[in-house]
Amino acid sequence: MSAGELLGLFDAAAEAMILVDPGDAESTAELVACLVAVRDAMGAGDDADHPASIAAACAVRLADGDVTALEGLDRYYAAARAIAERTPRGSGAQPLEQQAASAPAKKLRTKTAPVASPAAVMPLAGDEELLRDFAIRASEHLDDADDHLMALEADAHNPEAVDATFRAFHTIKGMAGFLALDDISQHAHASETLLADARANRTAVPTENIQDLFTAVDRMRLLVAEATSAGVTQSVGTAGEVAPGGQPLRSDTEATARAAISSGREGTVRVEEQRLDGLLDTIGEMVIAESMVSASLRTGLDTASIAVQLDRLDKITRELQQMATSLRMVSLRATFRQMSRLVRDLAHKAGKQIEFVTSGEDTELDKEVVDRIADPLIHALRNAVDHGIESAEERRAAGKPAVGRIELAASHTGGAIHIEIRDDGRGLDTARIVETARDQGLLGSDAVIDDRSVFDLIYEPGFSTAEKVTEVSGRGVGMDVVRRTVDELRGRIELESAPGVGTTVSVRLPITLAIIDGMVARVGDERYVVPILAIERSVRPTPEQLATVQGAGEMLVTDDGLVPIVRLHRHFSTPDAEQDPTQAVVIITSDSGARAGLMVCELLGQQQTVIKPLGDGIPDQRGITGGAIMP
Repeated sequence: MSAGELLGLFDAAAEAMILVDPGDAESTAELVACLVAVRDAMGAGDDADHPASIAAACAVRLADGDVTALEGLDRYYAAARAIAERTPRGSGAQPLEQQAASAPAKKLRTKTAPVASPAAVMPLAGDEELLRDFAIRASEHLDDADDHLMALEADAHNPEAVDATFRAFHTIKGMAGFLALDDISQHAHASETLLADARANRTAVPTENIQDLFTAVDRMRLLVAEATSAGVTQSVGTAGEVAPGGQPLRSDTEATARAAISSGREGTVRVEEQRLDGLLDTIGEMVIAESMVSASLRTGLDTASIAVQLDRLDKITRELQQMATSLRMVSLRATFRQMSRLVRDLAHKAGKQIEFVTSGEDTELDKEVVDRIADPLIHALRNAVDHGIESAEERRAAGKPAVGRIELAASHTGGAIHIEIRDDGRGLDTARIVETARDQGLLGSDAVIDDRSVFDLIYEPGFSTAEKVTEVSGRGVGMDVVRRTVDELRGRIELESAPGVGTTVSVRLPITLAIIDGMVARVGDERYVVPILAIERSVRPTPEQLATVQGAGEMLVTDDGLVPIVRLHRHFSTPDAEQDPTQAVVIITSDSGARAGLMVCELLGQQQTVIKPLGDGIPDQRGITGGAIMP
């Protein structure tokens, strides 16, 4: 084996060390195979003291469930690689494997095992691709640690939670050590010590240690984000400092931490192998179907036969569209896990007892929607904790349980995603909202509005009924962000509240942003697609349903109020359109509480439409989201 081939084996082993997960049999088996191949290639099989042999033995122990085998694995790997890299490359040199095998074992241990600078003998330490993989793996382990820590908070004697949390930090330490991320490795080691006694003696974890471990998770997120986003391996800042005695320093930057790690996940989507296999198989069918259609056209088959083949090709194309869309679909599980930790932290800061319940975590939607819905959920949950849930004393006085309850639920309904945040708190104080709105000039002193309009006031930028600004809320930057983001995602938000009963925030979102369910309408010779999510209903007006305001604005009279009519042919300067509303169709739409009736010539039917941006060459067109190629 040449030196280049041997170093190639080292590189494969390096990648396997980064990707290994002690709980995953497949990744540990791959690591074992790579390190055994290195050991055999170096001729170290008969020398149990050779670093390559020790590294392979550590991998076998890891596969057997011994997570402590990660300890020092990077050092043995580095020592073995150092031997390989120091081997002479000249034509008269002894073969590489013989050089390694004939070297005295004692000399190897004293000179190569205690590597002072791993980065010096690990050229992959700054590899950007490995750093990205490390960031993804580390974030998954930290999410698991969050879950297990919350289980520990409920039951400090839970041995499974202790072991799982310890394993998360230990795995990160092993991966970070190999990549020469010393600050991360040291921080992980200090975090492990908080669990050492409870793990060794099977005793309860002290409450203060659990809180420090939550802080350690947040610090680790910052360290991982800073180290991997900058592509550096050292000097990642004071966030990695450890207090005397190995205790992690306390941190007040938990939200910061979640934002940092979320940015590290951008641009990455995990796809199940089964979905990729199905995609490849369907592409193969499409190639065959296309060749059959082309052959039929060349040979002049009858129209009926060609039509059958075109129908098959159309069916395959639709399947491909669905499969390609599914590749971007991710579950809400990771987002909901972050929200669980968020509510726990906010309740701790507010001194409130809150039970947080989630359902529908496996609901899937477009990754872009998942990424962008996180901020609205955070703001809505902050309001639920700070404004909604009362203190334990207030709840007891009101005849409620001392522990408040917040529910976060997701479901597929009517071709859309429904996300609800429900709390059993004090509900919205409509009188207080109206008073604040008048003080801020958002509402006239003599204006009279219904409850739904009152609720809409809380979406105004800067609006807040809080008497003082707290760490959690009070600056009026919250619900306006929620509505703006939901609007940008072509969704809808509704709010219901009852005094003393609680508040429910309902968000309805499209499953994917690339494809929408829409109603195709004709206006003159043009075709427009109106998103189904925005449509309430469509009507053909009668003369009695038409009215004007001061002889100008046209209105449609409905059972639930007046709706302004927008003649699309005027708005888009479309000729040859129907002028008489009683001979046209009015599509009643609603968006962010505002309603309008879009007047069109006729409805052509409902269909899924692939939306494309208009592009930089076309200026923004008011009323148009994008373009689509119609059948």
